[in-house]
Amino acid sequence: MKKATADILPECLIGKIVSYLSFKEAAKMSLLSKTWLRSWFMHPNIDFKYLYNGRNLELEIVDTIMDRYRDGKIPIDKFELSYSDFSLISQPIDKWLDIALQNGVNDVTNCNSLRNLSLTHVKLDENMLQTLLNCCPSIVRFIFDYCWGFKKIELLNLQKIKSVSIKAREQNELVKIQAPTLEHLTYDGYLSGKLDIVECQNLKSLDISYVRISDEFLQNLICGSQSLKDLKIQNCGDIEEIDSCNLESLEYMGYKIPKLKIARQLKHLKINLQCFSSLKAAWFCNLRKLLSNSISCPEISLDFSQCNGINLTDLRLHQGVATPKVDILNVNCTWSNGECANSTSTWTNGQCRMFLDALLWSCHPRRLNIQSTSATFKCFIYSLIYMKNMSKYSHWHRQLQLKGAQVYIFDDNTSQSWHPVELNREELSIRSNCKWKMVNYYFLLDW
Repeated sequence: MKKATADILPECLIGKIVSYLSFKEAAKMSLLSKTWLRSWFMHPNIDFKYLYNGRNLELEIVDTIMDRYRDGKIPIDKFELSYSDFSLISQPIDKWLDIALQNGVNDVTNCNSLRNLSLTHVKLDENMLQTLLNCCPSIVRFIFDYCWGFKKIELLNLQKIKSVSIKAREQNELVKIQAPTLEHLTYDGYLSGKLDIVECQNLKSLDISYVRISDEFLQNLICGSQSLKDLKIQNCGDIEEIDSCNLESLEYMGYKIPKLKIARQLKHLKINLQCFSSLKAAWFCNLRKLLSNSISCPEISLDFSQCNGINLTDLRLHQGVATPKVDILNVNCTWSNGECANSTSTWTNGQCRMFLDALLWSCHPRRLNIQSTSATFKCFIYSLIYMKNMSKYSHWHRQLQLKGAQVYIFDDNTSQSWHPVELNREELSIRSNCKWKMVNYYFLLDW
């Protein structure tokens, strides 16, 4: 009789009644009929009290319910979760929070034991983000990638946070971090982000990219974090100087060669430079100074758009700088105005020789990988032949200390992709019929 009475109520009225009931009470009422069950399926306030009993049955039920809210795009006003040990279910919790946020949740409560919080491609405003962080004071790891709908992120009162990774999507997004316990920070600023870091004295590693920072900002950050050992900087503006007195590892990518204020040699140095302007001897001198500050330079990458003559006399003035020890030097030559096109030109060959001399002098690589045109390949081979022959007569080339070189060219038309190339003009003329064809080749250099 009770069930029959409940069924005669209009569905819209049942839905209204269910919205005033708690999630648990609405679940009990769903036993009355399919109409009550459908209304419970649409309940805007989700309340899970999950007590671990050695089985995953309850976990699967919660996961199924959240999948239904996601697939049906059912609005969520409040999401409450209580659990004795969040560390056992951290992965599905991230998924459930993500669904709740995507479905417009306004209130998230009782996540005091949550350790890992990961949000990716989620739309939420600043108030919702701050509410979420406030109800998760014990998080140790925070990942926030490509989310939108806000202009500011503040991580200020997280007493146990150790690791933060933020990849911005919004223009002019401000990120402020005040976290004395923070040890690892990764931030991608989406070209126009703003980063403010204070009181992060326990920071051990910092990876920042695509955000304009000043030398003063970097100096204050490094000096304020005496434990900072690993630093990665990618396209963060014209940085003039890096104080590396406490660093052990530095990876840098940009358009300008920074100076290192250093008290000891780095254990690891990795550099990627884009060179889009005409180069002078001073550029190669600065590069050699930078590389000589590291015990190990496993890989250096350089992109050149112009090939111009280098005044070798200016390089000789900096012979006192220690010789770098670069394992692999990657060079991409995409000449914008046709340099080295006429590989038989005496002037072009001389220009290319000076460029290669400066490159080898500044980096001293064990292996040199080059991607460029066939014409440039011929120029470089001619330059190596000249360098090898002149080592007996030229004081400059004796100082370079190049004993020999093995050359390999990549050929994707054969099963054996890499082929050795003899250092002679006959072999070279066979392999470079098309001067504009892009080729990959490498030199194994014996110093």
